[in-house]
Amino acid sequence: MFLTVAECQGFRAAARHLGITPSAVSQGIRSLEERVGAPLFSRTTRSVRLTEAGERLLAHARPAVDMLTAGLDAASDLGGEITGRLRINVPRPTLPLLVNRLLPDFLDAHPNVELELVGEDRPIDIVEEGFDAGIRLGNFVQIDMVAVWLTPPERFVVVGSPAFFRTHGRPASPYDLQNFRCILLRQSVRPLDHWQFVVDGQRMTVGVDGPLVINDVEACIHSALRGAGLFQVPRSVVMSHLESGDLETVLEPYCEEVPGFSLYYPSRSQSLPKLRAFVDFATQRMRTAFKPGDYLPNPVS
Repeated sequence: MFLTVAECQGFRAAARHLGITPSAVSQGIRSLEERVGAPLFSRTTRSVRLTEAGERLLAHARPAVDMLTAGLDAASDLGGEITGRLRINVPRPTLPLLVNRLLPDFLDAHPNVELELVGEDRPIDIVEEGFDAGIRLGNFVQIDMVAVWLTPPERFVVVGSPAFFRTHGRPASPYDLQNFRCILLRQSVRPLDHWQFVVDGQRMTVGVDGPLVINDVEACIHSALRGAGLFQVPRSVVMSHLESGDLETVLEPYCEEVPGFSLYYPSRSQSLPKLRAFVDFATQRMRTAFKPGDYLPNPVS
C-alpha cells in the first residue's frame, strides 16, 4: 500500500489501483506512520509527497518487495519451459557491459532463448514498443512495473582531456561550469543542459552551455577525449579512459551518487520463464563492482 501511494502520488489513485477505498488506504498509511514514528507523506489539498522518512523507507522497501516477488515467482513454477524471443531495451552505452558480463554464458545456459538487445537512449514505453523488459539508470518504476536492482550505485563525474585542462584550466566549483565549454547529450527533443551536483549536502542544478550537442553518449565521450569540452557521465562508462589517463575528472567533491542500473518489466510478465531466467542470471552477474574493462568493446578475460 505504501509503495502504491508513493508511485501514484495520491491516496485516491492508489485506492483505485489497489481496488479498495481511499479511507482504507488512509487508515493503512496512518497505521504504518504510527509504527514508524514519523510521517511518511506530506499531504495538501493538491498533492501527496514523500517526507524524508518516506524517502528512506521507499529506498529500502522497494528492492525488498522486488526480491521477495522474484523469489516467490522463481519457486512457484520451476517446471516452465525456458524458450522464445526475449527483447530487452537498454541505453546504447550499456550494451558492452551486458555483452561482457552476460554473453555467451546466458545463451549457453538457455539455448532455446533468442535474446534481442536493443540499444537506444530515448525513454520509451516498453509495452507499447513490444519489449519484455528495459534497463535504465536509477529506480525507474511506473505503475504496473516491477524494478530489480542490477548494478551498484555510482557517481556522475565531469570529465575532460588533459589537453583541455592545460588550455582552459579547471573549474573549482560547479558554478564555474558556466564559463567552460561543455558537451551536451540530447535526449528526445532537448539537450540535457542542467547538471546535478551536491553542495553542502544539498542537491543543486547548474545550467551549462555547449557549443556541442550530440545525441549519442559514445560520441560525447570521444569528443571529450578530443578536447572539445567537459562532459558529465557515470564513472563506470569512462573508467577505462580514467585509468589510462586519457580523461581526468574535476569537481569530484560535488559529484552526485545515483542508484545503479535497474531492470524493469510489467508485473504481469513475472511468470514468464524466459524473463525469470534472464533476471536471475543478470542479477548474479551484474551486482559486482565495476571494472575498467566492463565497457570495452571486446570481452576481457
